[in-house]
Amino acid sequence: MFIRRRSPRGTAKAKMQQALRLLRRGKYDEARAVLGELQAAFPDDVAVALSLGVVYHHLGQYTKAIEQFDKAVALDPQNPRAWLNLAAAHNELGHLERAHEALQRLAQINPDHPDRHYNLAILHLKQGQTLKAMAELELELAAHPGHTLAQQLLERVRRQMM
Repeated sequence: MFIRRRSPRGTAKAKMQQALRLLRRGKYDEARAVLGELQAAFPDDVAVALSLGVVYHHLGQYTKAIEQFDKAVALDPQNPRAWLNLAAAHNELGHLERAHEALQRLAQINPDHPDRHYNLAILHLKQGQTLKAMAELELELAAHPGHTLAQQLLERVRRQMM
């Protein structure tokens, strides 16, 4: 009798898919457990670090999220998602300068990345720079007209200015 065994990478791929399903369903603690196992087995996997960072972000554990996103950018400095997520986590902790630096790095890698201007607008609003925020939102919408969150935020900012 022949027993077919999965390769370690095949098993890892199945576990990663499982973790992503859990993440999409909002089962963050379960996703964290699966991703933790994957990270122990594959410590240099960018996708695992990114996904684990997203889980920590959803759990409100922003310092742990930053650790994972820092790891992801160290492993792949050209990864735009890693820089965007790093900026978002720093923003949540009020590290506005670090968030801005991460978004600047994102701009160097991919100036047209969706959400870059939107996230810059959020930073400007936190700093009380409403006009700069509006300009960033308009840039976001010019590049990505279907960006619903940017449209909603711009409308809210405009109403507050009236």
